[in-house]
Amino acid sequence: MKTNEVHAQKQELLTRIQTEGAEAAYQAALGVCRDKTAPAPARATCATTILRAGGYLNAKEDGGSGKQPHEMTAAELSSRLETLRAARARCDESDADPFG
Repeated sequence: MKTNEVHAQKQELLTRIQTEGAEAAYQAALGVCRDKTAPAPARATCATTILRAGGYLNAKEDGGSGKQPHEMTAAELSSRLETLRAARARCDESDADPFG
């Protein structure tokens, strides 16, 4: 197999992990959280995993301890802008008049 084919195959797998795999992992963890018969440590671990994945347990996400724009790389700035634009779009959607 050629190097570019290996790279393409790895990239495809990574994409599937980040989409299908992440969704499956989230659903499994959520299922354990909701299962009242699951052991408490398992429920707590899954709850922590979900919160961490959502950014709730990340100190950088708390609004005060993240990097300043002048400290960010171009890729970090681009990612932050994308996040902010998505948040703005969600706000715009929720502010829309439901009656047109």
